[in-house]
Amino acid sequence: MSGDSNYYGQIFYSPIWLIFGLLAIAVAAGIIGIIIFVTRKKEIKTISTLKANEPRIINMNVLRDKYLKMINESENRYKRNQMKASQCHQQISLIVRLFFYEAAGFRADIMTLSDLKKSNQKKLAELIESFYPDEFDTLEKGSVADAAERARKIVREQ
Repeated sequence: MSGDSNYYGQIFYSPIWLIFGLLAIAVAAGIIGIIIFVTRKKEIKTISTLKANEPRIINMNVLRDKYLKMINESENRYKRNQMKASQCHQQISLIVRLFFYEAAGFRADIMTLSDLKKSNQKKLAELIESFYPDEFDTLEKGSVADAAERARKIVREQ
């Protein structure tokens, strides 16, 4: 067979093809790993798996003073004609809502009136409901002094 012209002997491939092949396998394995990681079921967090929040110690006197000053400032800005009555009612409403959030962790600042009515904070819901007509009144006939006094009263009582 030494005279057979169809026999060429062994063909050797360059080592670069081995490196390309190994890289292709690694990339494919990586893509499969990413797909498995992304699509696997996540652990559902429940109340029993959540960590307990650290207890907050709040100095209510300091907190009350802070919010009473904010209410007074809003009323004074209205008296100095720096804002309209509807804006003042809206600001006082937000101040009271933020007070309840800071004092009790009750997210009243993001709740609608219907949400507040469904909550266990009935006094707050009644106060905010009394502010609503004056907040959206275009005739500016609501009593800012009365609204500020009702807001001060609920802050003092909390």
